Amino acid sequence: MSALRYSFSQIEAFACVAGSGSLSKAALLLGKDRTTVRDLLDYLEDALGYTLFVRQGRTLILTEQGQQLHRQAHLLLRQAQAFESYAQSLPDAERQELVMVYDPFVSPAFIEAVIVEMAKKGLCFSAWSASREEAEAALKSGKAQVAVCQANYRALGTDMEWRALGNIGLDFYASAQLFQRQQRPLTLLNLSLIPQVVMHKAHDEQITRSLQISGQTLYVNERSTLRYLLENAQGWGFLPTHFQASRWKTVQAMECEVGNQGLDITMVAIWQPGAAKQRVTGALIDALPSLWRKAMGARAS
Repeated sequence: MSALRYSFSQIEAFACVAGSGSLSKAALLLGKDRTTVRDLLDYLEDALGYTLFVRQGRTLILTEQGQQLHRQAHLLLRQAQAFESYAQSLPDAERQELVMVYDPFVSPAFIEAVIVEMAKKGLCFSAWSASREEAEAALKSGKAQVAVCQANYRALGTDMEWRALGNIGLDFYASAQLFQRQQRPLTLLNLSLIPQVVMHKAHDEQITRSLQISGQTLYVNERSTLRYLLENAQGWGFLPTHFQASRWKTVQAMECEVGNQGLDITMVAIWQPGAAKQRVTGALIDALPSLWRKAMGARAS
């Protein structure tokens, strides 16, 4: 086996500069001096025999060869992160516990199905509800191994791996007293003037943009509190249909001008690169899609 001509540090510096477009930004991200990053790039270009960047103003732009090489560097770094995660897990390979973080919109039937599955395997399992931002932080810190979140349609890069689980239908719910003077269907203006009860914090920016209509929001992520707020006409909610909020006292689905066709969100499982290769975590990740289908199918029937 011949010796490698390029160091991992050179490839990492190249990928970071390509992603940020700046030596200074890359240096901050890598925790290195700007000169060190520049030297790593120079050594890499010298070894390759061609340039990877051209300068446009203050921004470094990839050459044609650089663009092609960047794809390979991206894949290599992803594999390196997976290797690191797997290597660090080996001392705890026999650990028989798992933590999952989940979105407030996730059906209790699904959580119950996961608990039953973990109990069958004799695993110690714990879970809590959190925002997408909190879930990703828990994964990165090692406080959780798997998270079930709303898809936010942004590139996860090398930070996370993911798998789609399924969709959740949504509708508009409120106490019959709240909009009794408004004609139906309700307009978006009607909704925007009344406080909206939300289950996702404002800093979940993409999720908030897709779900928030009113200019005033009341935040709660505990379902019984949400129920009491709606029953007492404190606000309206844009909620999953599996909550069955129409069964709550005085609460009903509201007919709106936008209708309710196609109002759904995609839920995904996310985890750190390499986690799926760990025996306990990987087994749960593999089981999640079927558990989701069974739980949501039972709920629908």
